[in-house]
Amino acid sequence: MLTVSQKYRKLGIGSSLIKKSINAMIECDADEVVMETEVTNKGALALYERLGFIIDKRLHRYYLNGSDAYRLKLWITESSDFNTTITTSIVDG
Repeated sequence: MLTVSQKYRKLGIGSSLIKKSINAMIECDADEVVMETEVTNKGALALYERLGFIIDKRLHRYYLNGSDAYRLKLWITESSDFNTTITTSIVDG
């Protein structure tokens, strides 16, 4: 499970964490990455789409609160490279 505190969103932190996770999976010879997110989480869905994930399936009442989820998939190819660095400094004032 991954979340970024509201005050630190839009700084590339989530993207960097996801890319690092995907790269770790690539190093372990993964063929695909599968994950779920709530259908109402538009920010996460936009992020995953930018990274190449596609919606595979809608999971009805997936979460304990009764909300639906989308199962997302990313197929790994030999040319996949998600290396990134966090370039934004975070200062907690």
